[in-house]
Amino acid sequence: MPMTATGRPLELEASLQYLPGVGPARARNFERLGLTRVEHLLRHYPRTYLDARRFAAVKDLRPGEVLTVSGEVRHAFAHRTRGGRTDLQVGVSDGTGMLGCYFFGQPWLGRSFKTGARVVVSGELDEAGRMLNPLFEVIEDEVAELLHAGRLVPVHALTRGITGRAMRATVRRALDQAADRVADPLPPELEERSSLGTLGEALRQIHFPTDETALARARTRLVFEELFLLQSVMEIRRRVFAQEGRGRVTAGAGEKAQQARAALPFALTDDQARAVEEIVADLRRPYPMHRLLVGDVGSGKTVVALLAALQVVEHGLQVAFMAPTEILARQHLSTLATFARPAGVEVLGLTGSSSAPERRAIQQRLSARDPLILVGTHALIEARVEFPNLGLVIVDEQHRFGVRQRADLAQKGLIPDVLVLSATPIPRTLALAAFGDLEISRLRSRPEGRGRVVTRITGEARRPQVIEFMSRELEAGRQAFVVVPVIEEAGGRPDFRAAEAEFERLGADPMLSRWRLGLLHGRLKSEEKQRVMDGFAGGHIQVLVTTTVIEVGVDVPNATMMVIENAERFGLSQLHQLRGRVGRGSDRSVCVLLPGPTASATARQRLEMLAATQDGYALAEADLELRGPGEVWGMRQSGLPRLKLAHLVRDRELLDQAHTAARAVVSADPHLLLPAHGPLRAALLEAYREALDVALAG
Repeated sequence: MPMTATGRPLELEASLQYLPGVGPARARNFERLGLTRVEHLLRHYPRTYLDARRFAAVKDLRPGEVLTVSGEVRHAFAHRTRGGRTDLQVGVSDGTGMLGCYFFGQPWLGRSFKTGARVVVSGELDEAGRMLNPLFEVIEDEVAELLHAGRLVPVHALTRGITGRAMRATVRRALDQAADRVADPLPPELEERSSLGTLGEALRQIHFPTDETALARARTRLVFEELFLLQSVMEIRRRVFAQEGRGRVTAGAGEKAQQARAALPFALTDDQARAVEEIVADLRRPYPMHRLLVGDVGSGKTVVALLAALQVVEHGLQVAFMAPTEILARQHLSTLATFARPAGVEVLGLTGSSSAPERRAIQQRLSARDPLILVGTHALIEARVEFPNLGLVIVDEQHRFGVRQRADLAQKGLIPDVLVLSATPIPRTLALAAFGDLEISRLRSRPEGRGRVVTRITGEARRPQVIEFMSRELEAGRQAFVVVPVIEEAGGRPDFRAAEAEFERLGADPMLSRWRLGLLHGRLKSEEKQRVMDGFAGGHIQVLVTTTVIEVGVDVPNATMMVIENAERFGLSQLHQLRGRVGRGSDRSVCVLLPGPTASATARQRLEMLAATQDGYALAEADLELRGPGEVWGMRQSGLPRLKLAHLVRDRELLDQAHTAARAVVSADPHLLLPAHGPLRAALLEAYREALDVALAG
């Protein structure tokens, strides 16, 4: 049994302070990285690697290449610079020449460079023929493994008080003492477990790879494990939600939904009709629905959600419809109330700005078990809002809420059915990784009668023509959005247009002087936001200068033009969402992208992709490839930790394998109670406790 510095056995759960060479003070530094236990350190994978394996004689060194020299220390001395800094100069000779190494502000390293010591140094030569702050290793044992130079050198995330050398040395000690005792969460019956090699070897090779082949094998092993754990959580949640007896039938005969559908001013698309059928089929089953309705911008998700809600109200139950912002909640309230009126169903609203009398009146209706639809924001999940008769929860733009928030709402009744709406098209890999616990319905086609949206990219030089075109649209009785990425001017960034500055600039433009402009951003009070939005929706404001607060759900059919300032600062999916605010009426609409003068060639290429297609699913795939799931969707907000090694685009094949394997394991042992599955259960509770609590609680 490995021992600590105190002579006691070292446990994986032990604090890092007991690892030799750490101690309480340095342990506090590691804690800033979230590393408190030995196993945490073993799982603190390198961010990248520096290839310092090319050895060369001093006489053959050339600037611009990372090369390694093995030699003997001839001298080492500190000297004080004119600026007051103390640097260290070291001379290393290999018999072919003398290499000068300079360490800025690190005189204490002189203790390592004793005259005559054997060293290995890795780095690049500057134009003066010196290595500045090179990696180095003092050779005290000719057979000892190199850690800091002359190899694929791991580069870990660091923090104040922890140097790269200290991190590598500490990780090496942890690997030597504990790597082979980490419990393997992969069940022994998985074929992949034996073919991918042992966990201990994978941990050693991911930190200190012997070569690219060993590194790739270790990464594959650990990526599969990471994805298998995630898919196991999703499968457990999916099965828990689908347990008969934990829910109830919540659908009525469908008469109210039919009345509302007959009164709609448009016909449902085939996609909408199919989604309604899928949802109603779920509502008729005696277990909780947990379904995700994904629809591209303007595809009509709200109408589908309403028709589902009317089924539940007809069955005598209540519906909670939660939106991420008060603006969107109020808009949903207006839309749903209008469409539900022919069915005789009442739609109420509850937001953070609702008065105390309004709250009391609504709670009385809820307590009386009146069947109704209640639309609101986070206010719906406050403890004092009680739903004794809750049958369906509809959550719009769910990635803006955490798993725990959705669960709090869901627990206000007997595990109600849950319908999650998203206007962000979800690539298949992301759907598996982040939403594998939900069934998915997709809306791809736009309703008939929607106008075409043309996207154009232009530069600052053509801004006058853009304003002239906008004035013609306004003259024709239409409206326009101007979207900027921030609220206030950022110091030193004149290209970073701000909402307030743009509002003032446009207001002073002679071509727009006769029109009324409105300003909308997140720092306005709720009442002011609503006043501005109502003014724009009602046509009293012709040009709305805004931040991304209008990204989702804002529906003003008369708005036919959008100008997006500094468009390169937005992701593809977000730009697509913004563009979806126009083209909601029958007229042709235009979205003008204005990148800043410092926009890179890559950024402009992304904008060209947006201009070339209206397909949100294709853009979502591209965005996932470019920015990763954490940026596109917000994995932390979904209640799931970021993947450390796995990449959902590059590792598609491993994700599919992990999905299949997880389904087989959880199907055979739904609660992971078999002794062989103990390590898997422990690993899941360690990494995904919140997500599992939600599943078990409903």
